[in-house]
Amino acid sequence: MPRSAPEFYDRGDDGPRLNATIRNVLLRRLTRAGLALALLALGGLAAYWFWAADRVEAAIALWTEAQRARGYQIDYRGPELSGFPFRLAVGISEPRVAAPQGWRWSGAAITGQAAFWEPWTLRLELPLEQTLSAEWRGHRRELALSAAAARALIHLGRDGRLEAATLEMERVVLSEAGGGALRAETLRYQLTRHPPTLEGSGEGTLLLAGEMLGIALPEGVISPLGEEVERIAFDATVIGLIPKGEPAAALAVWRDSGGLLEVHDLALTWGPLDLDAEGTVALDEMLRPQGAFTARIRGLPEVVEALVGQGLIEPGVALALKLTAMALATRDGATARPEVELPITLQDGLFYLGPAALFRLAPVL
Repeated sequence: MPRSAPEFYDRGDDGPRLNATIRNVLLRRLTRAGLALALLALGGLAAYWFWAADRVEAAIALWTEAQRARGYQIDYRGPELSGFPFRLAVGISEPRVAAPQGWRWSGAAITGQAAFWEPWTLRLELPLEQTLSAEWRGHRRELALSAAAARALIHLGRDGRLEAATLEMERVVLSEAGGGALRAETLRYQLTRHPPTLEGSGEGTLLLAGEMLGIALPEGVISPLGEEVERIAFDATVIGLIPKGEPAAALAVWRDSGGLLEVHDLALTWGPLDLDAEGTVALDEMLRPQGAFTARIRGLPEVVEALVGQGLIEPGVALALKLTAMALATRDGATARPEVELPITLQDGLFYLGPAALFRLAPVL
């Protein structure tokens, strides 16, 4: 007799059930399929990890070569990539930078990580102890910088070009051997490069923003406005590329090619002074700042009194500023403090508040 086909269902107390033999076969096949899928997924993850690691290494190498082509000396050990297969960690040891403008920077180690899906974005932990040195008016100055925390977020283009960077530091101390220490509770800086938007429009622009909170001046520095600056913040655009080379010569080329700084917002809170300003700054033939701002000033009478007390302005100038404050003052909507709107002019090496010349301006170098 011909063999009958196997029964797919057995009769159980609670109704028809899949035949045990068929059930075991299906379970084995499902298990094998699951294992195959898991191995495929792990293989894909491993392949993607190595691809992302290669992209990170290539981006760092491209950035390094681009800086070296601009005259910077960049040295470090690494990068060392780890964290396989679930994390992409980056380590750079003994980083050193020497700029063609003459300044130098060094630190211990930089660590961080990058996301698999965004390997060109690096989240870095910076050295808590760093050293800086620079030529300043004919003298080499050696500075030590320390911080309780130092973090950076770096966005690199696929060609290794720096597209954006954010730096945050907490409880910062900047000191010089034999000198005082400048302290700040919080520092935040942000940089974004914008390429030219139109053909022949130049090198593009550099957007800068920053905020410094709780700045304590070095011991022995006497200021008429107090020993602590509560807040400095700015939002500005640098127009024109500062070329490589000796600092004064590079700034002169930048100036002569139309370089300038557009300050969209400048805020300063220092003792009685509360100021907001916007304007434009360039450099004159002696590399002194020149430009014009519109400033909204709160606390002007108290500031004038402090400057007179230190002998920094003449009594006649002080009287003119006080009369101006009385005549033009309005009430600030947020604080209800008297507020005066005055022009600030940087011209011929002098700082003017309204029509009054308050002090001389030195070259930036």
